Amino acid sequence: MKSWRKTAEYRKWRAIVIRRDKRCVACNSIKERQAHHINDATHHPDLRFDIDNGITMCKQCHTQFHTNFKKSFRAKCTKYDFDNFMALIKYFKEKFLNGKLN
Repeated sequence: MKSWRKTAEYRKWRAIVIRRDKRCVACNSIKERQAHHINDATHHPDLRFDIDNGITMCKQCHTQFHTNFKKSFRAKCTKYDFDNFMALIKYFKEKFLNGKLN
């Protein structure tokens, strides 16, 4: 069985999300951009190709979200988790970097 990540529909979803956002929503980088599912696609297959369920992250921030915030790439992720991650980033930017995270 072909993985949903190898389908044309997924590639189209990914391209649209990255084209829409242009930059990483966490650090504003344009390097190594990836499309992240806000509500993860494994546990929410009905949202898998929903453009509003995607957000652009650079590879570094995407990895930080999954490995440090969620502790795994396999952990179930929700909008609540993503909102908390973004609040944490905002806090660190304001507290330690005077609004700049690079």
